[in-house]
Amino acid sequence: MNIKIIIAILVSSIIILLFLLTPLTSFALQRFDLLFVLFLSGFFFCVAMLFAFLPNPKKDNNIIYIILIGYALYGILFIFKSSIIANGVRYFTLFDDAMISMRYAKNLVNGYGLVWNPGGDRVEGYTNLLWTIYMAFWHLFPISSAKIALPIQLTGLFFLLSNLWLTRRIADHVSEGNLYVTVGAVLLVACYQSINYWGLKGMETSVLGFIVLLSVWRVLCCLKDNLFDPLLFVILGIGLLVRPDVAIIYIGIALYMIIVLSDLRKKNTLYAASIFLLIQLSLTIFRLVYYHDIFPNTYYLKMTGVPELVRITRGIKVAWEFIRGMSPLLFVLPFVYGFIHIKNKKIWFLLSLVVIQLLYSIYVGGDAWEWWGHLANRYICIVMPLFFILLSLVITSLLEGFANYMRMAAPLKKCLFIILLTLTVIQMHGGFGKTVLNKLLHFPIFQIEEDKNNVLLALKIKDITSPDAKIAVGWAGAPPYFSDRFSIDLLGKNDALIARQKAKGGWDGLFDPGHNKYDWRYSIGKLQPDLVLDYQELSFSKEENKDFKEHYRIFKIKKEKALLNSDSWIIYGRVKSTRIDWTKGTIIEWPKI
Repeated sequence: MNIKIIIAILVSSIIILLFLLTPLTSFALQRFDLLFVLFLSGFFFCVAMLFAFLPNPKKDNNIIYIILIGYALYGILFIFKSSIIANGVRYFTLFDDAMISMRYAKNLVNGYGLVWNPGGDRVEGYTNLLWTIYMAFWHLFPISSAKIALPIQLTGLFFLLSNLWLTRRIADHVSEGNLYVTVGAVLLVACYQSINYWGLKGMETSVLGFIVLLSVWRVLCCLKDNLFDPLLFVILGIGLLVRPDVAIIYIGIALYMIIVLSDLRKKNTLYAASIFLLIQLSLTIFRLVYYHDIFPNTYYLKMTGVPELVRITRGIKVAWEFIRGMSPLLFVLPFVYGFIHIKNKKIWFLLSLVVIQLLYSIYVGGDAWEWWGHLANRYICIVMPLFFILLSLVITSLLEGFANYMRMAAPLKKCLFIILLTLTVIQMHGGFGKTVLNKLLHFPIFQIEEDKNNVLLALKIKDITSPDAKIAVGWAGAPPYFSDRFSIDLLGKNDALIARQKAKGGWDGLFDPGHNKYDWRYSIGKLQPDLVLDYQELSFSKEENKDFKEHYRIFKIKKEKALLNSDSWIIYGRVKSTRIDWTKGTIIEWPKI
Protein backbone atom coordinates (compact mmCIF):
# COMPACT_ATOMS: atom_id res chain seq x y z
CA MET A 1 0.00 0.00 0.00
CA ASN A 2 1.23 3.54 -0.79
CA ILE A 3 2.92 5.18 2.19
CA LYS A 4 0.82 8.33 1.64
CA ILE A 5 -2.41 6.38 2.04
CA ILE A 6 -1.13 4.68 5.22
CA ILE A 7 -0.14 8.03 6.75
CA ALA A 8 -3.43 9.71 5.78
CA ILE A 9 -5.57 6.89 7.20
CA LEU A 10 -3.52 6.76 10.41
CA VAL A 11 -3.68 10.50 11.01
CA SER A 12 -7.39 10.74 10.12
CA SER A 13 -8.13 7.87 12.52
CA ILE A 14 -6.35 9.76 15.30
CA ILE A 15 -8.49 12.80 14.56
CA ILE A 16 -11.71 10.79 14.75
CA LEU A 17 -10.64 9.21 18.04
CA LEU A 18 -9.89 12.66 19.48
CA PHE A 19 -13.46 13.65 18.70
CA LEU A 20 -15.21 10.46 19.71
CA LEU A 21 -13.43 9.34 22.88
CA THR A 22 -15.17 11.64 25.38
CA PRO A 23 -18.53 12.06 23.61
CA LEU A 24 -19.13 8.29 23.69
CA THR A 25 -19.14 8.39 27.49
CA SER A 26 -20.76 11.80 28.00
CA PHE A 27 -23.72 11.85 25.63
CA ALA A 28 -23.78 8.60 23.66
CA LEU A 29 -27.41 8.08 24.60
CA GLN A 30 -28.41 11.31 22.87
CA ARG A 31 -28.77 9.79 19.42
CA PHE A 32 -29.12 12.96 17.41
CA ASP A 33 -26.03 14.51 18.95
CA LEU A 34 -24.05 11.31 18.44
CA LEU A 35 -25.06 11.31 14.78
CA PHE A 36 -23.78 14.85 14.54
CA VAL A 37 -20.48 13.83 16.17
CA LEU A 38 -20.13 11.08 13.56
CA PHE A 39 -20.97 13.56 10.81
CA LEU A 40 -18.40 16.07 12.01
CA SER A 41 -15.75 13.38 12.47
CA GLY A 42 -16.43 12.06 8.97
CA PHE A 43 -16.23 15.60 7.63
CA PHE A 44 -12.83 16.10 9.21
CA PHE A 45 -11.76 12.73 7.85
CA CYS A 46 -12.68 13.80 4.31
CA VAL A 47 -10.93 17.14 4.72
CA ALA A 48 -7.79 15.42 6.01
CA MET A 49 -7.77 12.88 3.16
CA LEU A 50 -8.37 15.44 0.41
CA PHE A 51 -5.90 17.92 1.85
CA ALA A 52 -3.26 15.18 2.09
CA PHE A 53 -3.60 14.34 -1.61
CA LEU A 54 -3.93 17.82 -3.12
CA PRO A 55 -1.56 17.88 -6.09
CA ASN A 56 -0.61 21.51 -5.71
CA PRO A 57 -1.36 23.19 -2.36
CA LYS A 58 -0.58 26.64 -3.76
CA LYS A 59 -3.21 26.52 -6.51
CA ASP A 60 -5.90 23.97 -5.66
CA ASN A 61 -8.66 25.58 -3.54
CA ASN A 62 -11.31 22.87 -3.87
CA ILE A 63 -10.85 22.09 -0.19
CA ILE A 64 -12.39 25.48 0.68
CA TYR A 65 -15.56 24.60 -1.22
CA ILE A 66 -15.79 21.30 0.63
CA ILE A 67 -15.54 23.14 3.96
CA LEU A 68 -18.28 25.58 2.88
CA ILE A 69 -20.60 22.73 1.89
CA GLY A 70 -19.96 20.94 5.19
CA TYR A 71 -20.59 24.15 7.12
CA ALA A 72 -23.86 24.78 5.26
CA LEU A 73 -25.05 21.29 6.27
CA TYR A 74 -24.04 22.04 9.87
CA GLY A 75 -26.01 25.31 9.81
CA ILE A 76 -29.13 23.61 8.49
CA LEU A 77 -28.87 20.89 11.15
CA PHE A 78 -28.39 23.54 13.84
CA ILE A 79 -31.50 25.46 12.74
CA PHE A 80 -33.53 22.26 12.67
CA LYS A 81 -32.25 21.17 16.09
CA SER A 82 -33.12 24.54 17.66
CA SER A 83 -36.76 24.38 16.50
CA ILE A 84 -39.63 22.71 18.35
CA ILE A 85 -43.00 21.16 17.52
CA ALA A 86 -46.02 22.52 19.38
CA ASN A 87 -49.61 21.47 18.67
CA GLY A 88 -48.41 19.63 15.58
CA VAL A 89 -46.65 22.73 14.17
CA ARG A 90 -42.89 23.24 13.98
CA TYR A 91 -41.85 26.57 15.55
CA PHE A 92 -38.57 28.32 14.85
CA THR A 93 -37.26 30.84 17.35
CA LEU A 94 -34.26 33.07 17.92
CA PHE A 95 -32.14 34.00 20.91
CA ASP A 96 -34.30 35.95 23.37
CA ASP A 97 -32.71 39.36 22.68
CA ALA A 98 -33.28 38.83 18.95
CA MET A 99 -36.94 38.06 19.66
CA ILE A 100 -37.21 41.46 21.37
CA SER A 101 -36.17 43.05 18.07
CA MET A 102 -38.67 40.79 16.30
CA ARG A 103 -41.48 42.15 18.48
CA TYR A 104 -40.53 45.71 17.53
CA ALA A 105 -40.44 44.64 13.87
CA LYS A 106 -43.87 43.01 14.06
CA ASN A 107 -45.44 46.03 15.74
CA LEU A 108 -43.94 48.35 13.13
CA VAL A 109 -45.47 46.37 10.26
CA ASN A 110 -48.81 46.12 12.10
CA GLY A 111 -48.99 49.92 12.27
CA TYR A 112 -48.14 50.45 15.94
CA GLY A 113 -44.69 51.90 15.29
CA LEU A 114 -41.25 50.86 16.57
CA VAL A 115 -42.54 50.00 20.04
CA TRP A 116 -42.39 46.93 22.25
CA ASN A 117 -46.06 47.07 23.25
CA PRO A 118 -48.84 48.10 20.86
CA GLY A 119 -50.12 51.37 22.27
CA GLY A 120 -47.34 51.41 24.85
CA ASP A 121 -44.62 53.96 25.55
CA ARG A 122 -42.03 54.69 22.90
CA VAL A 123 -38.85 53.17 24.29
CA GLU A 124 -35.82 52.16 22.20
CA GLY A 125 -35.28 48.75 23.73
CA TYR A 126 -33.27 47.44 20.78
CA THR A 127 -29.69 48.36 19.78
CA ASN A 128 -29.79 47.18 16.16
CA LEU A 129 -31.98 49.55 14.13
CA LEU A 130 -31.16 48.32 10.62
CA TRP A 131 -31.35 44.64 11.67
CA THR A 132 -34.76 45.32 13.23
CA ILE A 133 -35.91 47.00 10.00
CA TYR A 134 -34.72 43.93 8.11
CA MET A 135 -36.78 41.75 10.45
CA ALA A 136 -39.76 44.00 9.73
CA PHE A 137 -39.29 43.36 5.99
CA TRP A 138 -40.04 39.66 6.50
CA HIS A 139 -43.13 40.51 8.54
CA LEU A 140 -44.59 42.10 5.40
CA PHE A 141 -45.09 38.62 3.94
CA PRO A 142 -47.83 36.15 4.97
CA ILE A 143 -45.46 34.06 7.08
CA SER A 144 -46.89 32.53 10.25
CA SER A 145 -45.39 33.31 13.64
CA ALA A 146 -44.22 29.69 13.76
CA LYS A 147 -41.98 30.17 10.71
CA ILE A 148 -41.07 33.87 10.79
CA ALA A 149 -37.75 33.26 12.59
CA LEU A 150 -36.58 30.86 9.86
CA PRO A 151 -35.72 33.55 7.25
CA ILE A 152 -33.68 35.37 9.89
CA GLN A 153 -31.76 32.21 10.76
CA LEU A 154 -31.14 31.45 7.09
CA THR A 155 -29.93 35.01 6.62
CA GLY A 156 -27.51 34.44 9.48
CA LEU A 157 -26.29 31.26 7.76
CA PHE A 158 -25.80 33.17 4.50
CA PHE A 159 -23.66 35.81 6.21
CA LEU A 160 -21.68 33.18 8.12
CA LEU A 161 -20.88 31.40 4.86
CA SER A 162 -19.92 34.75 3.34
CA ASN A 163 -17.67 35.36 6.33
CA LEU A 164 -15.87 32.08 5.67
CA TRP A 165 -15.31 33.13 2.08
CA LEU A 166 -13.99 36.55 3.16
CA THR A 167 -11.79 34.85 5.76
CA ARG A 168 -10.34 32.79 2.93
CA ARG A 169 -9.67 35.92 0.81
CA ILE A 170 -8.02 37.84 3.67
CA ALA A 171 -5.95 34.85 4.79
CA ASP A 172 -4.82 34.28 1.22
CA HIS A 173 -3.81 37.95 0.92
CA VAL A 174 -2.01 38.16 4.27
CA SER A 175 -0.13 34.87 3.74
CA GLU A 176 0.61 35.59 0.07
CA GLY A 177 -1.21 32.53 -1.20
CA ASN A 178 -0.29 29.94 1.44
CA LEU A 179 -3.08 27.34 1.35
CA TYR A 180 -2.13 26.00 4.79
CA VAL A 181 -2.91 29.40 6.32
CA THR A 182 -6.13 29.72 4.33
CA VAL A 183 -7.47 26.26 5.16
CA GLY A 184 -6.46 26.67 8.79
CA ALA A 185 -8.17 30.04 9.18
CA VAL A 186 -11.40 28.92 7.50
CA LEU A 187 -11.60 25.73 9.58
CA LEU A 188 -10.93 27.58 12.85
CA VAL A 189 -13.69 30.09 12.08
CA ALA A 190 -16.12 27.37 10.95
CA CYS A 191 -15.61 25.37 14.15
CA TYR A 192 -15.91 28.24 16.64
CA GLN A 193 -19.16 27.78 18.52
CA SER A 194 -19.56 31.39 19.67
CA ILE A 195 -19.63 32.68 16.08
CA ASN A 196 -21.98 29.89 15.03
CA TYR A 197 -24.42 30.24 17.91
CA TRP A 198 -24.95 33.99 17.79
CA GLY A 199 -25.20 34.08 14.01
CA LEU A 200 -27.60 31.16 13.66
CA LYS A 201 -29.80 32.32 16.54
CA GLY A 202 -30.69 35.61 14.90
CA MET A 203 -28.25 38.06 16.44
CA GLU A 204 -26.75 40.77 14.25
CA THR A 205 -23.23 39.43 14.87
CA SER A 206 -23.33 37.57 11.53
CA VAL A 207 -23.85 40.74 9.50
CA LEU A 208 -21.47 42.75 11.71
CA GLY A 209 -18.79 40.11 11.18
CA PHE A 210 -19.42 40.38 7.43
CA ILE A 211 -19.08 44.18 7.54
CA VAL A 212 -15.83 43.95 9.53
CA LEU A 213 -14.31 41.33 7.20
CA LEU A 214 -15.45 43.13 4.04
CA SER A 215 -14.00 46.39 5.36
CA VAL A 216 -10.71 44.69 6.25
CA TRP A 217 -10.52 43.13 2.77
CA ARG A 218 -11.05 46.52 1.11
CA VAL A 219 -8.43 48.13 3.37
CA LEU A 220 -5.90 45.47 2.37
CA CYS A 221 -6.67 46.10 -1.30
CA CYS A 222 -6.13 49.83 -0.74
CA LEU A 223 -2.80 49.16 0.95
CA LYS A 224 -1.67 46.90 -1.88
CA ASP A 225 -2.35 49.39 -4.68
CA ASN A 226 -2.30 52.67 -2.71
CA LEU A 227 -5.93 53.34 -3.66
CA PHE A 228 -8.72 55.47 -2.24
CA ASP A 229 -11.96 53.54 -1.62
CA PRO A 230 -15.02 55.68 -0.81
CA LEU A 231 -17.22 52.56 -0.50
CA LEU A 232 -15.17 51.46 2.52
CA PHE A 233 -16.71 54.15 4.71
CA VAL A 234 -20.17 53.56 3.26
CA ILE A 235 -19.91 49.91 4.34
CA LEU A 236 -18.75 50.94 7.81
CA GLY A 237 -21.58 53.49 7.91
CA ILE A 238 -24.08 50.70 7.28
CA GLY A 239 -22.46 48.94 10.23
CA LEU A 240 -23.27 51.98 12.41
CA LEU A 241 -26.92 51.65 11.40
CA VAL A 242 -26.88 47.96 12.29
CA ARG A 243 -25.36 48.62 15.72
CA PRO A 244 -24.05 51.95 17.10
CA ASP A 245 -20.99 50.55 18.86
CA VAL A 246 -19.49 49.68 15.46
CA ALA A 247 -18.24 53.26 15.90
CA ILE A 248 -15.20 51.78 17.66
CA ILE A 249 -14.26 49.69 14.62
CA TYR A 250 -15.14 52.59 12.28
CA ILE A 251 -12.80 55.00 14.07
CA GLY A 252 -10.03 52.40 14.31
CA ILE A 253 -10.11 51.63 10.57
CA ALA A 254 -10.42 55.31 9.63
CA LEU A 255 -7.38 56.29 11.74
CA TYR A 256 -5.39 53.43 10.26
CA MET A 257 -6.17 54.55 6.70
CA ILE A 258 -5.38 58.18 7.52
CA ILE A 259 -2.04 57.33 9.12
CA VAL A 260 -0.79 54.64 6.71
CA LEU A 261 -1.92 56.09 3.37
CA SER A 262 -0.30 59.51 3.73
CA ASP A 263 -0.85 60.41 0.04
CA LEU A 264 -4.60 59.98 0.44
CA ARG A 265 -4.89 61.45 3.94
CA LYS A 266 -7.19 64.35 3.01
CA LYS A 267 -9.64 62.20 1.05
CA ASN A 268 -9.83 59.51 3.72
CA THR A 269 -10.26 62.10 6.47
CA LEU A 270 -13.02 63.92 4.60
CA TYR A 271 -15.00 60.80 3.68
CA ALA A 272 -14.57 59.09 7.04
CA ALA A 273 -15.61 62.16 9.04
CA SER A 274 -18.49 63.14 6.73
CA ILE A 275 -20.17 59.72 6.66
CA PHE A 276 -19.62 59.14 10.37
CA LEU A 277 -21.07 62.52 11.38
CA LEU A 278 -23.95 62.26 8.91
CA ILE A 279 -25.09 58.88 10.24
CA GLN A 280 -24.59 59.78 13.91
CA LEU A 281 -26.48 63.05 13.43
CA SER A 282 -29.30 61.29 11.59
CA LEU A 283 -29.63 58.63 14.32
CA THR A 284 -29.63 61.30 17.03
CA ILE A 285 -32.33 63.34 15.28
CA PHE A 286 -34.41 60.18 14.79
CA ARG A 287 -34.14 59.32 18.49
CA LEU A 288 -34.98 62.85 19.60
CA VAL A 289 -38.03 63.04 17.34
CA TYR A 290 -39.32 59.50 17.82
CA TYR A 291 -38.17 58.48 21.30
CA HIS A 292 -37.50 61.93 22.80
CA ASP A 293 -34.03 60.84 23.86
CA ILE A 294 -30.44 61.03 22.65
CA PHE A 295 -29.36 57.49 23.57
CA PRO A 296 -31.05 54.09 23.28
CA ASN A 297 -32.73 52.81 26.43
CA THR A 298 -30.18 50.00 26.51
CA TYR A 299 -27.41 52.60 27.04
CA TYR A 300 -29.01 53.79 30.29
CA LEU A 301 -29.70 50.21 31.34
CA LYS A 302 -26.12 48.96 30.93
CA MET A 303 -23.89 52.03 31.26
CA THR A 304 -25.49 54.12 34.02
CA GLY A 305 -26.32 53.53 37.66
CA VAL A 306 -23.20 51.47 38.36
CA PRO A 307 -19.68 52.77 39.23
CA GLU A 308 -17.29 52.62 36.26
CA LEU A 309 -14.73 50.81 38.38
CA VAL A 310 -17.21 48.00 39.09
CA ARG A 311 -18.14 47.69 35.43
CA ILE A 312 -14.56 47.76 34.12
CA THR A 313 -13.35 45.37 36.84
CA ARG A 314 -15.97 42.89 35.71
CA GLY A 315 -14.92 43.47 32.10
CA ILE A 316 -11.29 42.67 32.95
CA LYS A 317 -12.37 39.54 34.83
CA VAL A 318 -14.39 38.09 31.96
CA ALA A 319 -11.71 39.09 29.43
CA TRP A 320 -9.16 37.11 31.42
CA GLU A 321 -11.53 34.14 31.62
CA PHE A 322 -11.93 34.30 27.84
CA ILE A 323 -8.14 34.34 27.36
CA ARG A 324 -7.60 31.62 29.95
CA GLY A 325 -10.34 29.48 28.38
CA MET A 326 -8.59 29.39 25.01
CA SER A 327 -5.11 29.24 26.65
CA PRO A 328 -2.95 32.33 27.25
CA LEU A 329 -0.33 30.78 24.98
CA LEU A 330 -2.68 30.67 21.99
CA PHE A 331 -3.79 34.22 22.71
CA VAL A 332 -0.24 35.56 22.93
CA LEU A 333 1.21 33.74 19.91
CA PRO A 334 -0.19 36.15 17.23
CA PHE A 335 1.19 39.11 19.17
CA VAL A 336 4.62 37.49 19.42
CA TYR A 337 4.47 36.81 15.70
CA GLY A 338 3.52 40.44 15.15
CA PHE A 339 6.54 41.70 17.09
CA ILE A 340 8.80 39.37 15.09
CA HIS A 341 7.32 40.88 11.91
CA ILE A 342 7.07 44.39 13.32
CA LYS A 343 7.17 46.04 9.89
CA ASN A 344 4.26 44.01 8.49
CA LYS A 345 1.42 46.56 8.39
CA LYS A 346 -1.21 43.95 7.49
CA ILE A 347 -0.57 41.81 10.57
CA TRP A 348 -0.67 44.77 12.93
CA PHE A 349 -3.83 46.06 11.29
CA LEU A 350 -5.62 42.80 12.08
CA LEU A 351 -4.18 42.69 15.61
CA SER A 352 -5.26 46.28 16.32
CA LEU A 353 -8.91 45.52 15.50
CA VAL A 354 -8.88 42.50 17.82
CA VAL A 355 -7.41 44.62 20.63
CA ILE A 356 -9.91 47.44 20.03
CA GLN A 357 -12.88 45.11 20.44
CA LEU A 358 -11.38 43.41 23.48
CA LEU A 359 -10.84 46.79 25.16
CA TYR A 360 -14.38 47.84 24.29
CA SER A 361 -15.73 44.63 25.82
CA ILE A 362 -13.76 45.41 28.97
CA TYR A 363 -15.08 48.99 29.08
CA VAL A 364 -18.75 47.95 28.91
CA GLY A 365 -18.24 45.21 31.51
CA GLY A 366 -18.42 42.27 29.11
CA ASP A 367 -21.61 40.50 28.10
CA ALA A 368 -24.38 39.01 30.20
CA TRP A 369 -23.73 35.47 28.92
CA GLU A 370 -20.08 34.94 29.81
CA TRP A 371 -20.92 31.95 32.02
CA TRP A 372 -21.71 29.91 28.92
CA GLY A 373 -18.13 28.70 28.65
CA HIS A 374 -15.85 31.73 28.38
CA LEU A 375 -15.92 31.77 24.60
CA ALA A 376 -15.79 35.08 22.74
CA ASN A 377 -18.80 37.19 23.68
CA ARG A 378 -21.00 39.11 21.24
CA TYR A 379 -18.59 42.05 21.09
CA ILE A 380 -15.44 40.02 20.50
CA CYS A 381 -16.76 37.29 18.20
CA ILE A 382 -17.13 39.69 15.25
CA VAL A 383 -13.31 40.07 15.10
CA MET A 384 -12.44 36.45 15.95
CA PRO A 385 -12.00 35.54 12.25
CA LEU A 386 -9.14 38.06 12.15
CA PHE A 387 -7.60 36.44 15.21
CA PHE A 388 -7.95 32.99 13.64
CA ILE A 389 -6.23 34.18 10.45
CA LEU A 390 -3.26 35.30 12.52
CA LEU A 391 -3.30 32.13 14.60
CA SER A 392 -3.33 29.99 11.46
CA LEU A 393 -0.41 32.05 10.17
CA VAL A 394 1.53 31.30 13.37
CA ILE A 395 0.71 27.55 13.29
CA THR A 396 1.75 27.32 9.65
CA SER A 397 5.02 29.17 10.27
CA LEU A 398 5.91 26.88 13.18
CA LEU A 399 4.98 23.80 11.17
CA GLU A 400 6.99 24.85 8.12
CA GLY A 401 10.03 25.58 10.26
CA PHE A 402 9.76 22.18 11.93
CA ALA A 403 9.07 20.39 8.62
CA ASN A 404 12.09 21.96 6.94
CA TYR A 405 14.33 21.11 9.90
CA MET A 406 13.13 17.48 9.92
CA ARG A 407 13.04 17.28 6.11
CA MET A 408 9.46 16.07 6.40
CA ALA A 409 7.64 14.61 3.40
CA ALA A 410 4.72 16.70 2.09
CA PRO A 411 1.92 14.21 2.95
CA LEU A 412 3.16 13.86 6.53
CA LYS A 413 3.44 17.64 6.83
CA LYS A 414 -0.17 18.07 5.68
CA CYS A 415 -1.46 15.42 8.08
CA LEU A 416 0.47 16.94 10.97
CA PHE A 417 -1.11 20.29 10.08
CA ILE A 418 -4.61 18.79 10.34
CA ILE A 419 -3.75 17.31 13.75
CA LEU A 420 -2.45 20.67 14.98
CA LEU A 421 -5.65 22.35 13.78
CA THR A 422 -7.80 19.76 15.51
CA LEU A 423 -5.95 20.24 18.79
CA THR A 424 -6.22 24.02 18.41
CA VAL A 425 -9.98 23.85 17.85
CA ILE A 426 -10.36 21.71 20.98
CA GLN A 427 -8.16 24.08 22.99
CA MET A 428 -10.10 27.14 21.77
CA HIS A 429 -13.19 25.62 23.37
CA GLY A 430 -11.78 25.39 26.86
CA GLY A 431 -8.67 23.23 26.79
CA PHE A 432 -8.70 19.56 27.67
CA GLY A 433 -11.16 19.84 30.54
CA LYS A 434 -13.91 17.33 31.29
CA THR A 435 -16.54 19.08 29.20
CA VAL A 436 -14.48 20.46 26.33
CA LEU A 437 -15.50 17.91 23.71
CA ASN A 438 -19.08 18.23 24.85
CA LYS A 439 -18.87 21.97 24.20
CA LEU A 440 -17.20 21.47 20.86
CA LEU A 441 -19.18 18.62 19.36
CA HIS A 442 -22.59 19.23 20.84
CA PHE A 443 -24.74 21.63 18.94
CA PRO A 444 -24.22 24.80 20.99
CA ILE A 445 -26.57 24.19 23.89
CA PHE A 446 -26.18 27.57 25.62
CA GLN A 447 -29.85 28.50 25.73
CA ILE A 448 -31.59 26.35 23.16
CA GLU A 449 -33.74 24.50 25.71
CA GLU A 450 -34.75 27.78 27.37
CA ASP A 451 -35.73 29.26 24.01
CA LYS A 452 -37.89 26.23 23.20
CA ASN A 453 -39.44 26.38 26.65
CA ASN A 454 -40.28 30.07 26.20
CA VAL A 455 -42.08 29.38 22.92
CA LEU A 456 -44.24 26.68 24.52
CA LEU A 457 -44.91 28.87 27.57
CA ALA A 458 -45.92 31.81 25.37
CA LEU A 459 -48.40 29.66 23.45
CA LYS A 460 -49.82 28.39 26.73
CA ILE A 461 -50.14 31.94 28.07
CA LYS A 462 -52.02 32.90 24.91
CA ASP A 463 -54.35 29.97 25.50
CA ILE A 464 -55.15 30.64 29.18
CA THR A 465 -55.51 34.46 29.07
CA SER A 466 -57.78 36.94 27.34
CA PRO A 467 -56.25 39.31 24.72
CA ASP A 468 -56.31 42.25 27.15
CA ALA A 469 -54.26 40.43 29.84
CA LYS A 470 -50.95 41.87 31.03
CA ILE A 471 -47.89 39.70 31.73
CA ALA A 472 -44.67 40.55 33.58
CA VAL A 473 -41.57 38.93 32.11
CA GLY A 474 -37.84 38.58 32.70
CA TRP A 475 -37.42 36.87 29.31
CA ALA A 476 -38.58 39.81 27.21
CA GLY A 477 -38.31 38.20 23.76
CA ALA A 478 -40.18 34.99 22.94
CA PRO A 479 -42.91 35.13 25.65
CA PRO A 480 -44.24 38.57 24.59
CA TYR A 481 -43.76 37.86 20.87
CA PHE A 482 -45.58 34.53 20.69
CA SER A 483 -48.24 35.31 23.33
CA ASP A 484 -49.23 38.67 21.81
CA ARG A 485 -49.98 40.04 25.28
CA PHE A 486 -49.22 43.48 26.70
CA SER A 487 -45.97 42.92 28.57
CA ILE A 488 -44.10 44.48 31.47
CA ASP A 489 -40.32 44.18 31.31
CA LEU A 490 -39.11 43.42 34.84
CA LEU A 491 -35.46 44.08 33.90
CA GLY A 492 -36.05 47.40 32.19
CA LYS A 493 -34.72 46.86 28.68
CA ASN A 494 -38.03 48.15 27.38
CA ASP A 495 -38.88 50.35 30.37
CA ALA A 496 -37.29 53.80 30.57
CA LEU A 497 -38.06 54.27 34.27
CA ILE A 498 -36.23 51.12 35.38
CA ALA A 499 -33.33 51.62 32.94
CA ARG A 500 -32.45 54.92 34.59
CA GLN A 501 -32.42 53.59 38.14
CA LYS A 502 -29.36 52.71 40.18
CA ALA A 503 -28.05 49.21 39.61
CA LYS A 504 -28.83 46.71 42.35
CA GLY A 505 -26.72 43.79 41.14
CA GLY A 506 -28.08 40.94 39.09
CA TRP A 507 -30.79 38.62 40.31
CA ASP A 508 -28.01 36.57 41.86
CA GLY A 509 -26.67 39.67 43.63
CA LEU A 510 -23.69 40.14 41.28
CA PHE A 511 -23.11 42.75 38.57
CA ASP A 512 -24.66 41.45 35.38
CA PRO A 513 -24.91 43.83 32.35
CA GLY A 514 -28.55 44.49 31.48
CA HIS A 515 -29.84 42.32 34.32
CA ASN A 516 -29.09 44.37 37.41
CA LYS A 517 -31.97 46.85 37.53
CA TYR A 518 -35.49 46.08 38.71
CA ASP A 519 -38.25 47.65 40.78
CA TRP A 520 -40.86 45.20 42.00
CA ARG A 521 -43.04 47.87 43.67
CA TYR A 522 -43.34 49.64 40.33
CA SER A 523 -43.48 46.72 37.88
CA ILE A 524 -45.81 44.53 39.94
CA GLY A 525 -47.26 46.73 42.67
CA LYS A 526 -48.17 49.69 40.45
CA LEU A 527 -48.60 48.16 36.97
CA GLN A 528 -50.44 45.09 38.37
CA PRO A 529 -49.83 42.40 35.72
CA ASP A 530 -52.30 39.53 35.57
CA LEU A 531 -49.49 36.99 35.29
CA VAL A 532 -45.89 37.11 36.51
CA LEU A 533 -43.70 34.65 34.62
CA ASP A 534 -40.42 35.31 36.42
CA TYR A 535 -40.51 35.74 40.20
CA GLN A 536 -37.17 35.92 42.02
CA GLU A 537 -37.94 35.78 45.75
CA LEU A 538 -34.35 36.57 46.75
CA SER A 539 -34.58 39.93 44.97
CA PHE A 540 -37.58 41.05 47.02
CA SER A 541 -37.49 42.72 50.39
CA LYS A 542 -39.55 41.10 53.16
CA GLU A 543 -42.34 43.63 52.69
CA GLU A 544 -42.35 43.14 48.91
CA ASN A 545 -42.49 39.37 49.32
CA LYS A 546 -45.38 39.68 51.76
CA ASP A 547 -47.27 42.03 49.46
CA PHE A 548 -46.65 39.82 46.42
CA LYS A 549 -47.91 36.68 48.19
CA GLU A 550 -51.06 38.49 49.29
CA HIS A 551 -52.00 39.49 45.74
CA TYR A 552 -50.70 36.55 43.70
CA ARG A 553 -51.20 32.82 43.85
CA ILE A 554 -49.04 30.04 42.43
CA PHE A 555 -50.43 28.68 39.19
CA LYS A 556 -49.03 25.35 38.00
CA ILE A 557 -49.51 24.44 34.33
CA LYS A 558 -48.74 21.04 32.84
CA LYS A 559 -46.24 20.98 29.97
CA GLU A 560 -46.87 19.04 26.78
CA LYS A 561 -43.11 18.50 26.48
CA ALA A 562 -40.76 18.08 29.43
CA LEU A 563 -38.09 20.69 28.80
CA LEU A 564 -35.50 21.88 31.31
CA ASN A 565 -36.05 18.72 33.38
CA SER A 566 -39.52 19.84 34.39
CA ASP A 567 -42.99 18.61 33.42
CA SER A 568 -44.81 21.83 34.38
CA TRP A 569 -44.52 25.62 34.53
CA ILE A 570 -44.83 27.55 37.76
CA ILE A 571 -46.19 31.04 37.12
CA TYR A 572 -48.00 33.53 39.35
CA GLY A 573 -51.52 34.81 38.78
CA ARG A 574 -53.14 37.88 40.30
CA VAL A 575 -55.80 36.69 42.74
CA LYS A 576 -58.63 38.92 41.48
CA SER A 577 -57.79 38.70 37.78
CA THR A 578 -60.68 37.84 35.45
CA ARG A 579 -58.36 37.65 32.45
CA ILE A 580 -56.99 34.22 33.42
CA ASP A 581 -58.72 30.90 32.76
CA TRP A 582 -57.95 29.29 36.11
CA THR A 583 -59.45 25.98 34.99
CA LYS A 584 -56.44 25.26 32.73
CA GLY A 585 -53.98 24.84 35.55
CA THR A 586 -53.69 24.03 39.24
CA ILE A 587 -53.84 26.71 41.93
CA ILE A 588 -51.34 26.12 44.73
CA GLU A 589 -51.29 27.88 48.07
CA TRP A 590 -48.12 29.57 49.22
CA PRO A 591 -46.22 27.31 51.60
CA LYS A 592 -46.42 28.42 55.21
CA ILE A 593 -43.10 29.16 56.90
